[in-house]
Amino acid sequence: MTGRLLRLFLAVLAGLTGPLASWAASGDPAISVSCRTPRKGDPVVVLVTAGGAVDNLVLRWKGSDWPMREIAPGRYEGLIGVDLEDPEGPVPLSAAGFHGNVRFLAETELVVSPREFPVQELTLPEGMAEFDNATLQRIEAEAMELSRRFSRVTPPRRRPPFLPPVEKYLPANFGSRRVINGDPRMPHAAVDIRLPQGTPVHAIADGQVAYAGEQFFGGKSVVIDHGGGVFSVYYHLKEYSVPEGREIARGDRIGSVGATGRATGPHLHFGVRVPGGRVDPTLLLALPGR
Repeated sequence: MTGRLLRLFLAVLAGLTGPLASWAASGDPAISVSCRTPRKGDPVVVLVTAGGAVDNLVLRWKGSDWPMREIAPGRYEGLIGVDLEDPEGPVPLSAAGFHGNVRFLAETELVVSPREFPVQELTLPEGMAEFDNATLQRIEAEAMELSRRFSRVTPPRRRPPFLPPVEKYLPANFGSRRVINGDPRMPHAAVDIRLPQGTPVHAIADGQVAYAGEQFFGGKSVVIDHGGGVFSVYYHLKEYSVPEGREIARGDRIGSVGATGRATGPHLHFGVRVPGGRVDPTLLLALPGR
């Protein structure tokens, strides 16, 4: 029995012959990705092609469901990523939705590939490396609050090419395994861009300000929600000029380079989160628009 005849037979049993037969005749959905063997820290573009309009389409990646955006009739896009600390090996990826009353599922698999990160050894004054209980409580509270902001999922927006946050974009240190005063610390989940204090910083894409405030580590900080689980992060600002909740356009000035928070000199800490984790911002900037 062919795959199509089997689907029609199952539809008869379920009393759904009409809708399922129509969907089968129009073509099964297919899922494709920009890279099947992404490295740690890589963003991945996912495309779902269907034979007709789809309702409630979601992308399932690493145990969570993420919305997709229709870019043309029957064509849907999602942006996901491999976190810089993900283990190597296969990871399932699927898309599910409804055509009429019929649910469909398209499945594939990515294989996370290794990536070598530099080791960065730093020597800092004791006051910048060891913290009292009050400071530790503040750090934990700030991390929980940012995690809450990152957990918000808003509808995906149109995706033009992402814009570098500064005119002179010379990134360094993504994924660096930091050793501070001889003790291993969390890997650096962003890039550092060393520029003079006061250099303008711009939004990389349209979005809404999800956070604007001051943190122990990040100093004056801005986080922008670009929709669909995509966020950009800007730390150590001299000042920020946008309040929480404001709608931002690609290229808008949001602040300037500074040395606030736990910084040894003027620079921009620029990071990106996508569904699945923290990715290399430079690779995100290289993606074509859609």
